[in-house]
Amino acid sequence: MKELNIAFKEFYSSIRSKRFISLLAFYLFITFFFNYSIKDELITRAGQITVGYTSFPLSGAEGAIAETPISISITGNLMALLVFGAIIGIALGADAINKEIEEGTAKVLMSHPIYKDQVINGKFIGNGMALFLIIMTGYIFSMAYLLLLGIPLDITSILRALIAAIFTLIYMMTFLSIGIMLSTLLKKPETAMLLAIALAIFLTLIYPTIVNVVAEKIVGEEPHCPPSVYRVEKEQPVYEAPFNPCPAMKEWKNRKELWENRLFMLNPTHHYGQLIISAFAGDEVVQNYLPLGESLSIGFNSLAVLLVELLLPFTIAYMRFMTSDLS
Repeated sequence: MKELNIAFKEFYSSIRSKRFISLLAFYLFITFFFNYSIKDELITRAGQITVGYTSFPLSGAEGAIAETPISISITGNLMALLVFGAIIGIALGADAINKEIEEGTAKVLMSHPIYKDQVINGKFIGNGMALFLIIMTGYIFSMAYLLLLGIPLDITSILRALIAAIFTLIYMMTFLSIGIMLSTLLKKPETAMLLAIALAIFLTLIYPTIVNVVAEKIVGEEPHCPPSVYRVEKEQPVYEAPFNPCPAMKEWKNRKELWENRLFMLNPTHHYGQLIISAFAGDEVVQNYLPLGESLSIGFNSLAVLLVELLLPFTIAYMRFMTSDLS
């Protein structure tokens, strides 16, 4: 019960801060800009459903998804949260503890009949509620925009979008957990905030772009292969595939792809991308959504890894806070 009191206090404190209001306003602007830019496509696809292969380059995730006006709109919004949500989550947690200690309010708080674990749990829940508010605001905004365009909403897509929203909350709380961990390890809130934002930008924007380079360094240089011989037929275009493919090159590419997948597995953004694809997973044969059970089974491993990446930093933060001196 005391955790909830602290959680609601943290929630109200977060949503009234200029930082939260600025980030929420910027996110809504991005959401509106994206939906407006694809307005004609959304209207054209009204009442239709097709299945297409898609990929999210920043997460290294790919797969077939059912494309409806709702899934296209929500997927675009959630991909914005791939970067923006990570920054919001980690920024909310980066000064959650050390700021209280620096300003002396932690000692005042602990003078009440309350335990340390109730404090850190309450702050985690409260900031999680603030993240949920951001996600649902974007969700409702997207639905309202589709209705304004006169596009009918189908219940299946709405349900899939809600599942994707839950996955998004878990993803953003993973970065919140990392932020709280930094808040317990670093005394200065300013230092923790700078490091947190730099880490979020690295994991969401820089890391995916260097995975290919790192994988090439690990597997070594490309093997030497004889020049490819292309089969040419009279009045026919040149075949793109070489007539005598080099086995060494094929093995090198397979090893490189394997290492790229291994490196992506370390990053929360990859698992978030896979979960979004699983939420809207489609069947190319019947051109409709996969049954819900099959869709969720696609993302089960990614969900498990993401939960581990959420709990591990919070466990470190919990142990650090419980053994720290608040004076």
